[in-house]
Amino acid sequence: MKKQALGWVGVMGLLLAAGSALAQTGAMRADVPFSFTINDTAMPAGTYTISRADSSSNTLVIRGGDSESVKIVIPHRVQSLKAADRTKLVFHCYSGRDHCFLYQLWVGGERAGQELRKSSLEKEVATARQRSEDVPVIASSR
Repeated sequence: MKKQALGWVGVMGLLLAAGSALAQTGAMRADVPFSFTINDTAMPAGTYTISRADSSSNTLVIRGGDSESVKIVIPHRVQSLKAADRTKLVFHCYSGRDHCFLYQLWVGGERAGQELRKSSLEKEVATARQRSEDVPVIASSR
């Protein structure tokens, strides 16, 4: 029960982060060529749409093209000194692309982005592997 509650908290965190960046664009779409994890939930490679749950919240809904892969997250806002060059999702990947975790969402031209907290699973993988690589996946605004 505690693990489920923490999972929902993490998912809600991701949604918050992407919420403000998506306020102007409505949604973003990305073809992710590798499987990845959001919090402690495995997501298959495929096309994903990220949108706000509603116009008044920062909650994000991440929906896979298979209609079975759906996560709800509340991310936190992050700032960059420089505007994002493109709309993109950024993943922390360990051991090549054996273990990838959704990390950030950016909208092209914006200095504010959304970031997900490291899950307990990512912390565990990071401790064992010790080295990560940031892998951007270009997305489009819809």
